[in-house]
Amino acid sequence: MWIGHTLEYLRVLGSAGLLQSLVSPVHVYMLPVAGVLAALSALFGLRVWRAWHALNDRLDRAVAGLRRSWRGRPDAATPAHVRRSSPGATLIAVWLPLAAAQIALYIVQENVEAIARAQPAPGWGAITGVHWAAPLVHLYVALLLACGVRICKLLLRGREAVVERVECLWRAAARRTAREMPRVAPPPLQVHAASQRPGRHRWRRPPPLLLGI
Repeated sequence: MWIGHTLEYLRVLGSAGLLQSLVSPVHVYMLPVAGVLAALSALFGLRVWRAWHALNDRLDRAVAGLRRSWRGRPDAATPAHVRRSSPGATLIAVWLPLAAAQIALYIVQENVEAIARAQPAPGWGAITGVHWAAPLVHLYVALLLACGVRICKLLLRGREAVVERVECLWRAAARRTAREMPRVAPPPLQVHAASQRPGRHRWRRPPPLLLGI
């Protein structure tokens, strides 16, 4: 909504009018909100990066375990079945609700700003008249954001599918190696006679030897 609001005012007022509008008392809250949104975007990017590297770590462990199983060295523990993430929503299912929420928030925002300027609330006039293109701008922004989220989901799901295939091969190879390993019988229990057992006299320190002077 912040991006759509900024682009709409840029379309109507131009770059100079947009800067003047951002520093006005009515729109002064837009700058700190931009900082919060930038922090949230960085947090989202960090979570995607950590999820990608976690999948890479799982893939490396699975490949190493599969190699050990092929060489006849079974692993003490194989990866457990990890519950696969639910399929992501389609692009339309993300785009349309997001666009509707943006337009609704934009209308509320414009009415609140008009009241803050001691002017009558425009109501639906916030998306008519000079701001007739505001819904189209919000639809466009929502589509870009939905595409970005959808692309991230597809990349992660594709990587997750590769990891699951390699882990499945690892489990199968580990089971086969465990079945083919020969069973080693335990050594027989040896019982020593009483004379062969070490007694206390065997652990005593011998007496000192006399030196011939």
